[in-house]
Amino acid sequence: TVVDYLHSRGITPLLATNPVFPGTATRARIRWAGLQPEDFCHITVMENSAYAKPNPVYYEKLLEQVGVKAEDCLMVGNDVREDGAAMALGMPVFFLTDCLIDRQGTDLSPYPHGNFQDLLEFLKNSFAAKNGT
Repeated sequence: TVVDYLHSRGITPLLATNPVFPGTATRARIRWAGLQPEDFCHITVMENSAYAKPNPVYYEKLLEQVGVKAEDCLMVGNDVREDGAAMALGMPVFFLTDCLIDRQGTDLSPYPHGNFQDLLEFLKNSFAAKNGT
């Protein structure tokens, strides 16, 4: 999986889900998806978030909480409006198209996008380019 690949590269992903559920419910949803809450270094939930997507302040506060810069992250999401809001802070975005939510019919050609396998290839190519391999 993508999560396993990131772990193999020494990266623990963050789960930036819209924080509309309490932590208990969000952790249950993570398990339903076949993952474990421990797979993530941080999970946005109702108890630790004062803002929600698509408000750019949601992303600003999240970056502050984990101490990283927007340009050092990759937002992966399926909602063009809500997840795409991260771009306002200079955070690159990869749109998952399997379950894409795009109420406005956005042209995705300028952005990295595709299914989970495409995401995995994108990450592998990004790491290879970054490391010169």
